[in-house]
Amino acid sequence: MRRARSRHEEEQDESVMRFLSYRHEEDLRAGRGEDSAPVRSRHEEDSWRRGSAGPSRTGGTSTTVKVPSRQDIKDAILVYLQSVKPDAHFANPPQLSSLRLLRPTKSIPQLCEDIISVVIASADKNLVALYAGPYRPGNNLKGGYLIYDTSKNSLLAVPQPPYDYSRADLGLGSVVLSLKEGKEDTYLLAELTKKRGCTPPKAALSMWRPSAAEWVVYPASFPPELCLPNCVFQADMCFSYRGSVLCWVDLFKGMLICDLMLHIDGRPKFRYIPLPQQSMAYDRFEHPWRAEEFRSVACVDGSIKFVTMDGYGQRPGNELSLTAWTLSTDLCHWNKVNECFVRDIWESKNYLQSGLPKILPLFPVLSMNEDDVVYLVVTRRKVVGCQVEYMGQYLLRVDMQHHKVSFCPQNTEQIRSQPFASQCSAYVSAYHKGKVKARKVEACKDKEMIWCT
Repeated sequence: MRRARSRHEEEQDESVMRFLSYRHEEDLRAGRGEDSAPVRSRHEEDSWRRGSAGPSRTGGTSTTVKVPSRQDIKDAILVYLQSVKPDAHFANPPQLSSLRLLRPTKSIPQLCEDIISVVIASADKNLVALYAGPYRPGNNLKGGYLIYDTSKNSLLAVPQPPYDYSRADLGLGSVVLSLKEGKEDTYLLAELTKKRGCTPPKAALSMWRPSAAEWVVYPASFPPELCLPNCVFQADMCFSYRGSVLCWVDLFKGMLICDLMLHIDGRPKFRYIPLPQQSMAYDRFEHPWRAEEFRSVACVDGSIKFVTMDGYGQRPGNELSLTAWTLSTDLCHWNKVNECFVRDIWESKNYLQSGLPKILPLFPVLSMNEDDVVYLVVTRRKVVGCQVEYMGQYLLRVDMQHHKVSFCPQNTEQIRSQPFASQCSAYVSAYHKGKVKARKVEACKDKEMIWCT
């Protein structure tokens, strides 16, 4: 993470907000461009703490103080997000693609000073949903959403839902779903939160559709497995499945799904799917490492897959196994499909020829279009005195079925979190591809795009 920047430094840099990952946030740097139009709220009367200007007790004219209302702030943020433009750079895996967000103003508008970063929430087909600013489902911080459409190279701004103190977060809770309404392309954005102080716990599913242009909240019940005493579900990642199923994954526990086609009396119906019983169990609150360092779940070519490095943090590296599982089509049980040991990666021909020491790979990512392929990150460091110096990084491509390992040095900034894989580059328009090639950045040939910090 870069150090915080002063306002003076911000105003001297290019106007750019970069993101390459949904785990780590980049600085928003101010720069040259046109000033934005003043923001005018629909509810200015709510922002006045005192009346209009008038004589003061000392005989002078008093100065009114305008205090922005919550609606003023939301309106200003929405206008600001609508002014942001995308600048995408696509690459062939295992090189990492990136997206920069450009703003037209010299400085951040006063009411939007907290909107200095974006983080990927989820993706589906041609769409990538981004958290803009520190807002997350269940909190009351400033921000909102941006929906990036690779087919149009466009951004759509979505306001955050009206704040409700009774709703608390469940981790990474926002899923975007690409839809068709007649001949029109559209989408649905869903937020999952829980009701505070309810026994058994209750869920709240908030959904945004562009046609309605408002958030609608649906109350729901959690499955019995998540209503047990001291049971905590915290989503580490989320995605959609089969065009109507929303999935939230706790990488220490299991998966919570909601099929939008199975609403009962207008109430969403949730179902819980535990992770494979044969995989090693971890306690989120006792395990000192992040789940993304050694586990991942994704929808691959129409199937839900789970990959894990069993024994991570508990056994020597050469004894760790990289295991892949596939969920049955009825979503009832897991089937083990592939397994290899970390020592097999170290002993592979390409790894030995690289001259790399035996470094434990991290952040497994399932390929979106190759059944048996997993990407891993290897970071090379050295100890100099009392400090650890970064020496370089590689993205490994592991074909688990054919026991092949290939790797590529990364020229991006250091990867500190799990890369994000999506298929959105398969939907890049011909116009956008030409624009990308004009920048000497090769368009992605495969049906996946990997984003990373």
